Amino acid sequence: MKAILQAREAIVRLYKQFEVGLLFLLRFIAGIAAFNIISGIGYPLDVFRPFFEAPLALPITLLLGVIFVILPHSLSYGIMIVDIGIQLSQYTEIALLVTLFLLCVLFFYARLAPRESILILLTLAAFYFKIPYLVPILAGLYFSVTALIPISIGIFIWNFIPVVHELTQTTKSAGLAIMDMPETFGAILRELVSSVSGNQSWIFYSFIFAMVLLVVYGISRMSIDYSKDISVALGALMVVISFIIAKIMTGIDEDIFFVLVFTIISAGLAELVRFFDVVLDYGRAERVEFEDEENYYFVKVVPKVIMTRRNRVLRSKVRRAEPDSGYN
Repeated sequence: MKAILQAREAIVRLYKQFEVGLLFLLRFIAGIAAFNIISGIGYPLDVFRPFFEAPLALPITLLLGVIFVILPHSLSYGIMIVDIGIQLSQYTEIALLVTLFLLCVLFFYARLAPRESILILLTLAAFYFKIPYLVPILAGLYFSVTALIPISIGIFIWNFIPVVHELTQTTKSAGLAIMDMPETFGAILRELVSSVSGNQSWIFYSFIFAMVLLVVYGISRMSIDYSKDISVALGALMVVISFIIAKIMTGIDEDIFFVLVFTIISAGLAELVRFFDVVLDYGRAERVEFEDEENYYFVKVVPKVIMTRRNRVLRSKVRRAEPDSGYN
């Protein structure tokens, strides 16, 4: 165990040494994944189409990834909305409806909760990499219960993308024919509502993820030893049990074997993040009691395991214990 903790300490020091560059790389990868998710969602007008096809598609995607790193989150979301609108530009009514919905998400939530809104992109990226169960576990460990909102938005958008793509293939746009637009708007809106209400998998995902987040959040903040590790394990267990129940009761289209495999992977990644975040020495835990004029306090103190500091403390104790050399 000591060797593992020493390796962890070395990796953490290395990360802190190159923290800026690594964060830049991680955001760049997240941006590339986000723009790949929304690529091909529709069919742009002929004037825009060359930018979404080879050989321009790859350098433009890389450029958008760099812009995603440089700009603030709200502006990055705005660029994604513009990208989606351009891709749907051949279908004016669909482009307007989707853009309006995404702008509502941006102005009425993302700008008001910039820290938690990053979970929207993390949810989309997690679905893209087939590990969506990682998101509610990490959100329960490091966010509050209000993280349910961005996670649900991310789940809805992920399930909304295929619906929009299908509509672009089956719906005829009125284009700039103003007189035909109201009728086309009504038909598209009815089709969207019918498709979203008919596809209830996003509701099951939102409910299951909400339960997992609440379990992880509640247990990880309990005053028991290894509370965070227990919360990760129970959160993963709840994912599997919930999908088994949903499969039996509703016939949801999910392969339980793959759910089990990717849940184990997600729990392992969450535990890895927690391990590199902090390691506590429960063997040296203490309960401290003190009072002031109005209250009496019971505090549990669990020291962190920091190998380098402990080594310095041990070396200082050894120096103090050495006999005096006789020189003043």
